[in-house]
Amino acid sequence: MFLISRKGGTLLAINNFLYRSNLKFFGKSNNILYWECVQNRSVKCRSRLKTVGDDLYVTNDVHNHMGDNVRIEAAKVSGMLIHRKLSSLTSADRIQGSWKLEDEATATPDQ
Repeated sequence: MFLISRKGGTLLAINNFLYRSNLKFFGKSNNILYWECVQNRSVKCRSRLKTVGDDLYVTNDVHNHMGDNVRIEAAKVSGMLIHRKLSSLTSADRIQGSWKLEDEATATPDQ
């Protein structure tokens, strides 16, 4: 699941924790994306993820803080929680480094 941050960024929600990425893709196929816990800067949490296409790899799952349940629930209530696959990013999204939000309303939960 993804949610839109207060500043319009895309966050990944996994196991009640939130991760941020700069949405810069790496690798031969330009499909590797690195994610860090959103608490990285405030409490120096070192939890990290890597996505290769739609596959998720945990590189460090140890958090030094509680989960972000309240923020995730608030995103659900406000409609800012999105169920999509990473592969649904268009090439324009990859170049701009952001999601195109206008088509989010039409996305189905399985996408």
